[in-house]
Amino acid sequence: MNPLRLRLTQPTLRDGGIEENLAKVLHIIATSADVADLVVFPETCISGFPTPENVGRLAESLDGASISAVRHAARQAGVSVIIGFAEADQGRYFNAALLVDETGRICLHYRKTCLYESDDGVFEAGTRFPVCDWHGIRVGLLICFDIEFPAPACKLARQGADLIVLVDGMMHPDSHVHRQAIPVRAMDHRLFIAMANRVGQGDRYCFSGESHVADPTGKTVALASSENEAVIDIVLDTDQVAQTHAKTRHLTGYLIEGI
Repeated sequence: MNPLRLRLTQPTLRDGGIEENLAKVLHIIATSADVADLVVFPETCISGFPTPENVGRLAESLDGASISAVRHAARQAGVSVIIGFAEADQGRYFNAALLVDETGRICLHYRKTCLYESDDGVFEAGTRFPVCDWHGIRVGLLICFDIEFPAPACKLARQGADLIVLVDGMMHPDSHVHRQAIPVRAMDHRLFIAMANRVGQGDRYCFSGESHVADPTGKTVALASSENEAVIDIVLDTDQVAQTHAKTRHLTGYLIEGI
């Protein structure tokens, strides 16, 4: 068994409340020392959802104060962190996510490619689907709406992803969409998918929680409440990816070419 101690966080957040949201993030990271290998936070977790009017004030660069604080906290706790944030890059803005390892190094940087109505007029779309090697497995990132389309997960799977982490901002009344899509994408590509979502009322949306883990057979192995803050601790056997691929080798030729 090759165990991964995964911690999914399901916080309430305040849209525009960087100081308050960041304090919650840093506390969770600090209390994850010796408990988790990887701690996952939701979409735009630091700023909440920006608007066209305030994205210039809320978005931060990769070397901004909030990301620097997260990197320092990861290093102090000795845990890796995946977190969504509003990224500023030379006057352009992206809905982004990072994987920061236990040394504070940024290992993976992803920009949301499938933009939802809440991203309209706020963010530009990303164009790349990077993966990274982390603790003996390959990890890819997606953000919210990305999971509703076959291509993004397929692109990560084609690069050998063992784990896709979805930083989410799913809202009521549509929580069933991701609850159904996550196991399907996991089964499609015979890998783990782990999703961390917000919960509770925001400025424009009421977020639906239900943070979720599906294994390479499409089985749901963890599912949080739709109403309350939560922390899910689960141990994944990452060897299950190779084992599932070995059992379903006959399906490899059915992957859609050209995606």
